[in-house]
Amino acid sequence: MAPLDEDSPGGVSVPAATVLARRLADALEAAGVPYAIGGALALGVWGFPRATNDVDLNLFVEVDRLGPALEILRRAGCVVDEAQALACARERGDFTVRAGMTRVDVFVPSVPLYDAARTRIRAAPLEGRPAWFLSPEDLIVFKMLFFRTKDILDIERLVAFAGADLDRGYVRRWLLDLVGEDDDRVGRWERILRDVDDAVP
Repeated sequence: MAPLDEDSPGGVSVPAATVLARRLADALEAAGVPYAIGGALALGVWGFPRATNDVDLNLFVEVDRLGPALEILRRAGCVVDEAQALACARERGDFTVRAGMTRVDVFVPSVPLYDAARTRIRAAPLEGRPAWFLSPEDLIVFKMLFFRTKDILDIERLVAFAGADLDRGYVRRWLLDLVGEDDDRVGRWERILRDVDDAVP
């Protein structure tokens, strides 16, 4: 039985994010569907834990071939509106499903970065067994594209934690390719690096 989410209305039993992510990873791996977990769960693997009530899931599957993957998500316990999911995937490159009160944000290839990210996924423990996660660098690039305040805070902490192990050049090259040198994201990335470096004793 899934652990009780104390924040859920009426004490309804819903899966915690890590438990749900494990379930989804098992189902996708059994079906041979390439995936990688991102978001706060990936941050917890590569740098620091951050509380989360949802799962960010990257599927390396083209929109026109999403049907079987949607069925896998459904069998794993997610409520899936297939027509809406496919429409959102085509329009925005993402869609949302739910398992109980837990939201799953699913991202599909919409920019060239996905091809590179797929070759760089890394295995790390999830609920005691390996699962696939976005690399720290690709996680940063995706977060820079979202460019929300919480994303910038996550990036600052991840850069500081990773130190010399982080491929900073990879991040910059993809930012330039995706948004161009004049975009605010490029300047913000360079300021993050300066701030982190200046804070090192």
